[in-house]
Order: sequence, then structure tokens, then C-alpha cells
Amino acid sequence: MTSLLTPQIEELLREPEYRVEGPQKVTGRAHYSADLQLPGTLWAKFVLSPFAHARILNVDKPAALKVPGVHTILTGQDIGLHRFGRFLYDWPVLAYDQVLYIGERVAAVAAETREAAEEAVRLIDVEYEELPAVLDAEEALREGAPILHPDSDGYFYVAGNRPPRPHPNLQGYLEAHKGEGDIERVFAGAYRVFEDVYIGPRQHQGYIEPHACVAWQERDGTMRVRSTNKAPFSLRQQLSIASGVDESTIVVDSSFIGGDFGGKGHSIDEFPCFFLARATGRPIKSVMSYADELTTTSPRHPARIYLRTAVDREGRLLAHQQRAYFNGGAYGGAKPMPGPNIAAAFAPFEAYNVPHTDLKTYTVYTNTTPSGHMRAPGSTIADLAGEGHIDNIARELGIDPIEFRIMNVTRAGDTSTTGHPVHHSRAAELLETLRRETKWDETKLPPNHGRGVVIRHHGIGQGKTNIQLKLLADGKVEALYGTPDQGSGSATVVRRVAAAILSVEPERIVVRYGNTDEAPWDAGAGSSRVTHIVGQATIGAATSLKQQLEDLAAEVMGWPAGQVTLEAGRFAVKGGESASFDEVAARIVRGSDVTASGAFDSAVGREERPDGVCHYGYVIEVNVDPATGAVKVVEATLAVDPGTVINPIAYQGQLDGGFVYGFGNGIMEEMDVEDGKITTASLGEYKLPTQMDIPPLRTIMLTPEDGPGPFGAKSIGETNNSAVAAAIANAVHDAVGARVKELPVTAERVFRALAEKAASGTPNR
Repeated sequence: MTSLLTPQIEELLREPEYRVEGPQKVTGRAHYSADLQLPGTLWAKFVLSPFAHARILNVDKPAALKVPGVHTILTGQDIGLHRFGRFLYDWPVLAYDQVLYIGERVAAVAAETREAAEEAVRLIDVEYEELPAVLDAEEALREGAPILHPDSDGYFYVAGNRPPRPHPNLQGYLEAHKGEGDIERVFAGAYRVFEDVYIGPRQHQGYIEPHACVAWQERDGTMRVRSTNKAPFSLRQQLSIASGVDESTIVVDSSFIGGDFGGKGHSIDEFPCFFLARATGRPIKSVMSYADELTTTSPRHPARIYLRTAVDREGRLLAHQQRAYFNGGAYGGAKPMPGPNIAAAFAPFEAYNVPHTDLKTYTVYTNTTPSGHMRAPGSTIADLAGEGHIDNIARELGIDPIEFRIMNVTRAGDTSTTGHPVHHSRAAELLETLRRETKWDETKLPPNHGRGVVIRHHGIGQGKTNIQLKLLADGKVEALYGTPDQGSGSATVVRRVAAAILSVEPERIVVRYGNTDEAPWDAGAGSSRVTHIVGQATIGAATSLKQQLEDLAAEVMGWPAGQVTLEAGRFAVKGGESASFDEVAARIVRGSDVTASGAFDSAVGREERPDGVCHYGYVIEVNVDPATGAVKVVEATLAVDPGTVINPIAYQGQLDGGFVYGFGNGIMEEMDVEDGKITTASLGEYKLPTQMDIPPLRTIMLTPEDGPGPFGAKSIGETNNSAVAAAIANAVHDAVGARVKELPVTAERVFRALAEKAASGTPNR
């Protein structure tokens, strides 16, 4: 462990702690964006395109403008062509001359009441000329497909020069190669070659709070936006670039966010509301309905992954080839990654040592709802594909699935599928732990019961942030930071880390989220980075503040300089007298304003910090009814490779929540699409798991090893959710011999797989 993790700090971190913002949330005192009602607020509603691809010929507004209470109606022609995005600015604030998906915003209405705005929307008559639409990612790359963004080379790209793409319908393209330049020579000389195709659906992030925003202009010209967006500094930048308004005159506040799971990093309605507020001089409020949420926001990318793998006679992996197609929808603006691409594009074989690889990933424009990020973007389908493919190979070769994985997982000194060095790996140790703890080799299961195993890893997120600590007049220490706590518990992390470094009780730390005008700059929540970067910034600020307080304590108490320490809430002279924190702080604040700043950038000195990879694995048991295909998950065992745990309750909560999230992704969640239209328009149709659905989960933690986070922490927020689906699919195959290669693993898909197996003459297990 790092030297900062003293026995005293370790003991403090073992004590569980309630969430900082918990009392506000459970008593209803937490105010969310939808709760804000300013005097003179107007409601915004939007005309949505009924076509997947069409040219806008005319927007007729007179009848709508006569509706009592309507103040203004804006179209793309009224405001001009303004685009927004997180990395790639390809998404119009309002459709300008064409629409590229069903649900695209064509006109924006501002009215005194929600009902008046909705009535005006119904009366706006839009004349379209329907154009050929392309809905499938692979179809969009074929010759003759309509080119959806012919001017895309001119779009603003945050990083400067946009990476080259081999086709104009690509939002992003990635490729990686390792080993033999002519990989076909390796395949030609292999003992066996295996091929598979796996399919992932659109899925919604499932947060409770719908997107909401309020935008208004102050008398001094400052534009303010209250938003559910979890990256307020990024949103401020986007609003500035999209509108041409100077960033220094925009303030974004995202103080309470009701759930995220990847879906709150992207905003849509904030942009037209910004323009409406400037046009009317009144506050503009927008709150999406769940139907809006499910049909027009940014769901998980549908995907199709082709895999081809060569092995030798002993079952060792020789070569792996992968083609992954992610349906990016009509715009790529929802993605915060360079490219823009999918973080887990090359992840199917991430845990395995393969000498020769050839990997290509395509993120494609289509005339469908723009895809965005969902918890561990791309990982659920990548895990299903990789672990299903590995399982198929092991069973075809007659090798036990755990033994096959142990033989092929990465070890220190290996390289990843993309050629990056592996410095440390606990994959084999974790598999051995699962084998022992689940009695894998000893247990005989009843008929139609099966167990699936998976082994994966997830890295710790990167980024940069800032935080300020200040000694207050009452002896408390204020921590001011700009990372929204979207449910992950970042405020509690700040309090615990600051208290540990300062050696004071956590209650002394007052954590305050600040808007973009108050707080220092922050990258935003997400990407499993918050505990890492905010925690490290807090360590820096708290260490600086502690040194200042010790020096000032010597000065105000008349003690020898350089001989004072702050430990266990007391200032003390080495080997001499002491005084309470309150007594000394009261004297200090009378004479000076004591503040300290902390900044952290994970790109600086990254090579000097320990690996951030957290390995984890599941063994999941299912019972399958062969007559119907119905799957019941009986129990699950999760083994995880932790770093230092900052808050035990929060850590286990993330493990439990990640499993529940992955369970829903794996067995029930799917957005149906007909001719480009999402038809799963309510939470009655889009099934989310409840407590009654969830099987018992047993968690096993390996002995903690040092990670790059504060005190040696590793990531956990996105770590364990994505592999649940793969473990369930592998267990179904073990139970009845039916391999489901498309998510979710529903009874219908299992039944079809059983029928195909019977038709092929394959005997039942």
C-alpha cells in the first residue's frame, strides 16, 4: 500500500459512513432541476420528426402562435445552423434543412403553461419530403447507402483534427494489430479455427429522474442553466460554442442529479431552451416525459460483433480477429470519447493473452435515435461476445471452462490484444478462487441446471479536477468542488479522504458542490474516475491545509515552529503540550483566511502509479425450463480484486447495484425498433429488474492490492455490471446446450436456440 495509508487512516476507512447528502434526499429537501420554478417561467415543448430521414420543406406556425399563452416558436431557420456535441459537434440545436431520425427536434415552443405549449406543438404543420433511410450499421457502409453527413469533415471537433475515416457514414473508426502482419498465415497453420457472431440491443440507462433543465438570462446578461447534466463545465463549453455566447457569461448548475448510469453526460433540450430564453427574456423550463426519454434520448449502441479465433492442439490461443459494428444513430455528439468511439471496442478478449490480433471497430451513422453512453459503454456486448466465444472454444475442445481460461488469461509480462504491456494480472488467482469457493469441480447439478463462468477486468478512469478547502469560523473545514454527485457518493469520498488526511472526525468536513461560477474546474462525473481524481485532488488540498494549520498553530499558540502536529483532532507539540482542534482553529481564523487548493491530472506522472486494473469474475447458476425456454437465475458468486476501500457500505452497494444492473441488461432489457421508431415508449414496456427478480449474490474479495486512487483505491462503479449477461448466457448453454448469442437472454431466444439445436440433431445435455 502507499505510504499515505497509515494504520490510523486504515482504521478510519474501515468505519462505514452514511452519505453526506443522504438526509436531504430521504427528507425531500434535495431540490432537483425539475423542482426549480422561477417567476415568469415559460414551458418548452418540441415538434418532433415523424420520419427517419426527410427534407424539411416548410414549417407553418401561424395557427400555433394564436394559442393563448404562446410566446414564441423557434425553428432551425429562425436561429440558424448551430451544432453541439461533447467531442464532435454534429448535432443541430434544431433541425435546419433535414431530419435524420424519428424524434429529432424540428421546432421549439415557449408558452405560459405546459398544456399551451403542447397544444401549439400539435398545431404546427411541417411539410416534409421523405428520403431513403438506412437503419442498420453494416447496411450504412455498403455501396449505394445514403450519405447522412456529406459535410462532416467541416464539423467542429474538440481535439482539433478529426481522425481519418474510411467511409463518410462513419462517426469513428479504430483498428489495432499485434504480432504477425499476415495473420491469415497463423489461421492457416492453426489446429482449430472458431467463428461466432454476437448481437447487442438498444438499452436505456434506466435512471429515475428524467432529463430536465431551466435556462434564463440575468439582468447583467449572464445566462444561467440549471441542468441534470453531470458534466457542467463541459456543458458550459458546449453552450458557448453552439450559441456563440462567451463562456465567461454562462453559468451551469447541476447540484442534484437523480441517477445517471451514463445517460446524464449528454444534454439535448438545454440548447433550444438556451435560445428560447434569449429570445423571450423569460426563464424556460423543459422536463422530459418518460416517453421522450425512451424514444428520443441517447440509448446504448446496438452492436454486432464478429469473432474469429485460432487455437493450437493444447487449447492455447494463437490468433484473434474481430470486426465490431456499433450503430451510432443519426449523430455522434453524445459520445465524449475521441474518435468518437466506444470505450470497450476492443474489449472482448481483454483478459486473454493472444500473440496475434487483427481488430477493427466501426461506429456508424444511421437514421436512428443517436446512441450514447451507458454504464461501461460497449462492455456488455463485448463481454457477451468474448466470454461466449471463449466458452464455445473450451467446450468444443473438451476442456473445462475455468481450466481453459486459466491457461489463456494474461499474466505479468504479456501484452493486451492491442499490444499494451500487462504489468500485473490477478486473473488466474481470481479464477482459482472462484473454482474453490463455488466447489466447481465437486458439485453435481440437477438436470437443466447449469453454471457459467466469466473473467473480466475494468480500468480506473482518468481525467483532471480541482478542489478547494477552507477553514471556517466555526472550526469546520469547507470542501468546495464542482463534480456533481449523480448518485455515486462522491461527496462522501471527499469528506472521508479530507478527514483522513487532516486527522479529524468526518463530521468536521462540510462538502459543498459549487456551480461553474463558484467551483474550480472539473471534468465531470463518469468513466469510473471520480474517486480516483477527486480523491487525489482532495489529498493534495488536505495535505497543504494540514501543513498550514500546523504552522499557524505554532504561531498562535506560541509553540516551537516546525514541532506541531495535527493528529486525532488535536494539535500537539512533539513530546509536549496539546490543544483541541476547536481551540486552536478559533485563534487561527481570527487572524487569517486559511485556504488550500488541490489539483490532480491523471495524465501527469501516470507511469509512476500502480496499475489501475480491477479483475473480477462471476460464477452464475441458472435453471432452464426446456419446454418454454424460461430462465431462472438461482444464485451468483462474484469475486473481485479490490484496492483500498474508501467506504465499505458504498463499495458493497456498488457491487450489489452493479450486479442488479447487469442482471437487467442480461435477461430482460431491450428497446424494440420498427422502421427506425423506438416503440418501447414506457417503463411498463421496457422492463427493469426489481428486488423480487434478483437472486442471492455472494461477494468474495481477494486481498487488497494497491491501485492508483487515493490511499491505493481502484475503481468499482462500472466494474462488475457488464459481465453478468455473459455469465447467464454461458450458464444457459451449460444447462441445456443452447447458445444464445443475442441479448437479452429471454425465454423466447432460449426456446429458439433449443429448437435450432433439436433441428440440427444435437443431443440434449
